[in-house]
Amino acid sequence: MKKIMNKPVLAVVAAAGLLGCLTPIFADASSNDAPAIKVVMNDEGKQVTRYHLKQLAKNDPATLNMLLKNQADHLYLIVEPTQLNTKLQTYMETNKTEWERVYRDYYDDIWLEVRPAQADEKLVSVSAQTENGKVYIKGIVTPDVTKVVITKPNGDSIEAVPTSERSFTVSFTTPQSTSVQYVTVQAYAGRLLADSEKVKLIPQAEEEKDRLIYAFSVYDAKKAEWQVKGVVKSGADKVVVSYNGTQAEAKPKQLWDGVDSFSVTVKDVKAKAASGEALIEVYADGKKVDADTIAVDVINVPDKDPGAAYAIAGTAVYDPKKKAIQLKGTVKGLDAKQDEKLVVVTPDGKKKQIKPNDKGEYSLTFSDKSRALAAQTVRLELYAKGKLVKQADIALHTKITHAPKKDGGRDNKEKDSHNQPHGKAYGYWKKHEGKWEGDRDDDRDDDDDEDRVKRSGK
Repeated sequence: MKKIMNKPVLAVVAAAGLLGCLTPIFADASSNDAPAIKVVMNDEGKQVTRYHLKQLAKNDPATLNMLLKNQADHLYLIVEPTQLNTKLQTYMETNKTEWERVYRDYYDDIWLEVRPAQADEKLVSVSAQTENGKVYIKGIVTPDVTKVVITKPNGDSIEAVPTSERSFTVSFTTPQSTSVQYVTVQAYAGRLLADSEKVKLIPQAEEEKDRLIYAFSVYDAKKAEWQVKGVVKSGADKVVVSYNGTQAEAKPKQLWDGVDSFSVTVKDVKAKAASGEALIEVYADGKKVDADTIAVDVINVPDKDPGAAYAIAGTAVYDPKKKAIQLKGTVKGLDAKQDEKLVVVTPDGKKKQIKPNDKGEYSLTFSDKSRALAAQTVRLELYAKGKLVKQADIALHTKITHAPKKDGGRDNKEKDSHNQPHGKAYGYWKKHEGKWEGDRDDDRDDDDDEDRVKRSGK
């Protein structure tokens, strides 16, 4: 998974915005709707307000926008079925895989709760961003802060007065230095220094390089459908995604100020393996400005055929004299650890167990006096750990026996000779290659007819 950029507030806004405000990949559309807001008692016996992520994203995006932008550092993640109760920002950054699992499996149960800062915490959040040769310092303070002083790396300072929404923003020219640079942000309540924090400046080259903020992908094996969703910094022309030889692109759309989202769905994608990685490439002004790979989460994988490892072959012969069936053949792929059993289903529906030898060879002869052989096959069933994993229908053949000699030992050939022509007629038949007089050409018959006509004088 792409590492979320080192700007806590923006990271939370981007990732939570992606998961909450876009149609989620894993969400169950048929799930029951919950109220958007509810009031509960916390552990201290005080009433607190909780916000349902799914309902805010669906019905009140303005409130969700406000929570993510203004209260990002004070949002707590509540998932009642799992008793999860932790700070959202910290959980997302330090437990990204687990956060994705919670989002996927408990999307309908995610609540957000705003908890006020500690009494001694006056700087709610502070971030630094480098863009177009300037450094922008942005932050949120508590209501009692009247002034914010920002000290630049060269020692110069800038004062800012918080807005009615308790936010502040200052900017200055990017320092010309290759070393790591910091600014100091101090919050004052009147003349009293109430809070202070150091903020690292990110070089513009590094800022521009990390255009991809967050992305995740899923492949639905049942539908053969691949989806990718993510967020990028504003200014990207397109995002190109690739997976197992399939490539697609999307045009980012504005999600928040300075942040765009993208979404790609590709159908009829054949995955080569049960998992893999997708390549994400970000383009701006026709040039590739960032690229990274992310893991693809594969869902709805069909169960493997347990019988694929086995092969059953054999012959079945019915002996009418003995009124019995002889069955023999081989089974390949047997594994003693699987506790396998080979069973034959006789034509009358009864089951008999066969024990193949170490080579997988089996043999069984069983009677069938009732001659219940309307079926033309004998079925074999192979069980592994009590479950049917393979079956085969063996074609049933009948054993052919020669009839005994009769008439004092004369064989059939001699007996049949009495039924064949002898004497002159026989010689004529042999001479004319088996043709009898009645078999001669029709032309000769016509000549005889003409002679009879002439003699009669007609």
